[in-house]
Amino acid sequence: MQVGGEFLLVRDEESNFYFLCTDDCDIEILCRAYDWYIVSSGRFNGRLRIGMGLAGEDAYGSEMFRVEDEQTLRLWHDILKFTFKGDFIRNYYPMTNRFRGKLRVDGALCFYIHDYYPVSHKLKLTSEQKKVTNLVFRFKEGACASLATKLFPLAISRMEFFNDLADPILLPLPAFTKERYRQRFESFCGELSRRLIIDNGFPAVRIEYDREQQKGTQQRDMSGIVFDPDYIEGRDVLLIDDILTTGMSFTLIKREFEKLGANSVIGIFLAKTV
Repeated sequence: MQVGGEFLLVRDEESNFYFLCTDDCDIEILCRAYDWYIVSSGRFNGRLRIGMGLAGEDAYGSEMFRVEDEQTLRLWHDILKFTFKGDFIRNYYPMTNRFRGKLRVDGALCFYIHDYYPVSHKLKLTSEQKKVTNLVFRFKEGACASLATKLFPLAISRMEFFNDLADPILLPLPAFTKERYRQRFESFCGELSRRLIIDNGFPAVRIEYDREQQKGTQQRDMSGIVFDPDYIEGRDVLLIDDILTTGMSFTLIKREFEKLGANSVIGIFLAKTV
C-alpha cells in the first residue's frame, strides 16, 4: 500500500478517527485498507485537508502518522484536539455509536442510538441535536447507508446478549412504498448483515403495492406487505428502522413475525422521538 505525502490519523476510544493530511496524501486509500469510513473532510488551509470518520473495534493502533518532524507532529495534534475536542464544533453528522437507551414495546426490547427532536418541537435545538436531525433525514433518503452501516454494528456488538442469539436475522421495518423500501434498506441491510455476520432478511419482505402514509392517526395500513415465513420461523429477528415514535408499526410487524414462528423480535432504531 503506497500512500504519499504527510498525514496524522488519530483514533479515540469511541471508534471515531480524525485526520490531517497534505494534498498529495491519498488518505482515502489508507482508510479503505483498514475498512475505516470517512464521514466528512474539507480544506484546513492552502495545503492541508482535515476530516473525521468511523473506524471499528479492531486491533490497530490509536495513532498513525508520517510527518516531517516532531514539531509538525505536535502542531497537528494540537490542531486536531482544538478542532474536534474543544468548543469549536464542525457541522458533521453525529458520531455516537452506542445505544443511548432501551425500552419495551409490546413486550419486546427496543434499542435506540439518538434522541430525535422533530421539526414540530418547540425547543431550540443544540448543534448536536441538529446533526441528529440531519442524519435521520439523510438516512430516510438512503443517502448515508455507508455511515449507518458503521454506526449500527458498533452499537449492536455492545449488546450483552447479541452473541447469545441462536439464529439472528436482520429485517427492516417495511416502508410505505416499494421504491422507498428499496432505496432506504436494500444496500444498507446487505452491508450491515455482512458486518454483523448474520443473515440478511431484506428479501423476506415484499411490498406488493404502495400504501398511503397515515400521519396523525391511530391506524396503520399494513396491507400489501407479504412476508416469507421461511426466513422468519425459529429466528431471532433484529427489526431495524430509522425512528421509533409511537411504536405502533413496530408492534404490528412484531406480532406478524410471532405468528410466523419467530423465536424473538428485538427493535433496533437510529433514534427515538422525544
